[in-house]
Amino acid sequence: MNRISVLVAMAALVMGSVAKAAEGNLPRTINTSGEAVVFVAPDEVIVNVGVETFDPQLDRTKAANDQASQRLLAAIKEMKVEEKNIQTANLEIDVRYKDSNRPSFGIDGYYARRAYAITLKDVKQFEKLVDTCLKNGANRLMGFDYRSKELRKHRDQARAMAIKAAKEKAVALSGELGCTVGRPRTIHEGGVGYIGASSQWGWNRTNAMTQNAAQYGESSGEGGQTMPMGQIGIRANVSVIFDLVVP
Repeated sequence: MNRISVLVAMAALVMGSVAKAAEGNLPRTINTSGEAVVFVAPDEVIVNVGVETFDPQLDRTKAANDQASQRLLAAIKEMKVEEKNIQTANLEIDVRYKDSNRPSFGIDGYYARRAYAITLKDVKQFEKLVDTCLKNGANRLMGFDYRSKELRKHRDQARAMAIKAAKEKAVALSGELGCTVGRPRTIHEGGVGYIGASSQWGWNRTNAMTQNAAQYGESSGEGGQTMPMGQIGIRANVSVIFDLVVP
């Protein structure tokens, strides 16, 4: 064996020893996740409605939209909704061509649209507000979002429950292998937010009947969990890496 071959063989032995040593020093860990949902009664709701008008002439469709929008705002304010709780989007104009594939064939007319987001501090007024809007200028239901003013408190509660679930799962899994759980190495928070709290219906004008309908009642959460009637869920999930202690 020449000198170069000897050096290569020695290098291979050294690298192998280093790799085995490194492998022996790798920490033993267990990675688990936990999820929790806190159900609460919502104390406010954001209702989104829209005013859509159409006319072959641009000025007329804009004027009709302005008139309907003014009537809508007046009716909402009569329900004692504060002006600061009414958000208005800018007027949107959409051109409808006689042939969408051939704009040169001419314009059939113009759609004018405005969207409104109304925050109700009394969720019992939800149905009355929708009814009022539809009878006073609004012709599109854009969706709704139930909320809790104490989101921070309920989110912290759900997060604590999720952490506890992750720890319990780690203890159960490691115990089946005769091991125990050590200190946490990393904690990662996943998604935190509402479930079963909203519905979005959209502007679809070609299928308005299905786009402006909603189903009310119980809805199911993930994992077969049923949403209690009249409540929303605030979810938190975490993943934790623990040290795995081997006897």
